[in-house]
Amino acid sequence: MYSIAYGIDKFVLNNLCEDGTGEYTTPAGGFTTAANCLTIFAALLSKVAGYQNAYKGTYIVLENTDLAGLIVAQGTNGWNMADLALRNGLASNWLGVDIYVVRSGTFVSDTLGTITLTNSGHRVFGVKGVSTYASPRGIQYEEKGVTAKTGKEVVVYGLVGFKQWTQTAGLTVDITLA
Repeated sequence: MYSIAYGIDKFVLNNLCEDGTGEYTTPAGGFTTAANCLTIFAALLSKVAGYQNAYKGTYIVLENTDLAGLIVAQGTNGWNMADLALRNGLASNWLGVDIYVVRSGTFVSDTLGTITLTNSGHRVFGVKGVSTYASPRGIQYEEKGVTAKTGKEVVVYGLVGFKQWTQTAGLTVDITLA
């Protein structure tokens, strides 16, 4: 079931990255360089500031390999944030941005189904609620009998749909790591 969930996340996040029209290239070293993190977050927030939908909140999706710099930045910037990060581990929100972490290799340059993606070395940032992700009934599994066998076959599947709305595509930012 984990493989199916990971595949769905990979499909949705890569499509989100492809369909967003906002663009940003990080300073050299990207998120792995702690000194870059405040600059990156400030630049990303400025890309969506002043839009009507910005009140819904913002998010960023990083891969686990990006955390080396972000954790150091959180632990050394501001007393309250440093205390929070040092006491509780990685803070899940920084500068009002919700931080989501996925496994390395989620953002890919590959063909998933009929869609060709060019997202290796990319991450995604945006305003919540400007795209739609649907996974009706979540991940399902069924046990099916196999003719002339004593065992059963297990089938796991998930239905998924994704749409980045054209009017708000600029509120989803494709981040290129430098």
